[in-house]
Amino acid sequence: MPWEQFTYITAAKRFLKSHLKTRSYDVCHTHFIIPTGPVARWVKRIYGIPYVLTAHGSDVEGYNEKKYIRALHRILRPAWKQIVREADAVAAPSGYLMKLMKDEMRWNRYIRIPNGLDIDRFRAERSEKKKRILLMGRMQEAKNFQTVLKSLSLIPKALWNGWCAEILGDGPYRPELEKLVKDLGIGDRTAFRGWVENGSATQLEYLKQSAIYISASHFENCPMAVLEAAAAGCRLLLSDIEGHRQFFGGADDCFFPADDAEKLAQMLSPLLEKEPEALFSERSLEDYRIGRVTDQYLKLLEASAENNSDSVQHL
Repeated sequence: MPWEQFTYITAAKRFLKSHLKTRSYDVCHTHFIIPTGPVARWVKRIYGIPYVLTAHGSDVEGYNEKKYIRALHRILRPAWKQIVREADAVAAPSGYLMKLMKDEMRWNRYIRIPNGLDIDRFRAERSEKKKRILLMGRMQEAKNFQTVLKSLSLIPKALWNGWCAEILGDGPYRPELEKLVKDLGIGDRTAFRGWVENGSATQLEYLKQSAIYISASHFENCPMAVLEAAAAGCRLLLSDIEGHRQFFGGADDCFFPADDAEKLAQMLSPLLEKEPEALFSERSLEDYRIGRVTDQYLKLLEASAENNSDSVQHL
């Protein structure tokens, strides 16, 4: 919210005025153009420290269509452009986000660096898979769990044969989703497991044992949950949005229109007739391996620290 962002900026400047009296840095790597970008720009102007930005989604106009976010971007548009213009580079985890930034302001220092994943940590064995359908994430309307639940109600009970949908996460939309499960009469095949700490042993267990992973989200940047599910060998069913297409653009068998519960039910039904291990899916995720991503960021930050704009532009 705007007030929280303002108080963060004020507190960050107060801290840095003291902190930078005794410490020095070559470069400032700042996540989010708004609200942290103004602090990075201030540090550059006052202390001469160059900065590199990483955009994540809602800090870019056009990504989040909520009314107050759109209004905020219109107000902050001139400041946003100035923050970006004075950065040595702006990294984005997805081509989709890069396109939105270019639509906002043509600039030659945008660079795509995807989110990184410890692939081996999530790797599962075919024999671990059980009759589980996994949904995972913060429960907001835009995550569109509701379409998945509607699709589950369209599949005849006879096909379930021990399958269960496991929902990990919490959030403001959870009461609506729980009511929907009750109204649809699918409580016998749907379980809300609550919030599970990211990267915890419990989350890893769910990922490794789930045979199918579904995301019906309306918009995403570089969703780590999808990468984690892919690394764990889950059969993926994903809403047809750019944030998902960037991973598996040629695999049309895993995409469905975001709000089309019937289409999702048609895709899911034949999978429930198979044994879980038969659904095990292996995909190449080397571009997202954490070491590779780290190397890209180190190269970018070193170029910025050397204040060599040509190096930054031609990475």
